[in-house]
Amino acid sequence: MGTIKVIELIGSSAKSWEEAASNAVREAAATVSGIVGVEVAAQTAKVSGDRITEYRSTVKVAFAVKGDR
Repeated sequence: MGTIKVIELIGSSAKSWEEAASNAVREAAATVSGIVGVEVAAQTAKVSGDRITEYRSTVKVAFAVKGDR
């Protein structure tokens, strides 16, 4: 597989942590090619009053460095 680089991103969603992670990967894929994996490092949420208003997933996205693809 060669050398892998990992970047950390925070995705958000009004619906779920799963969608927040998926949104982060989708956004990364718009500018990063060769994504080979993702690790969900943390899940947090924004709260307003007594309700969660935004789900956030911190993800580590792994991709092959150029020349190793």
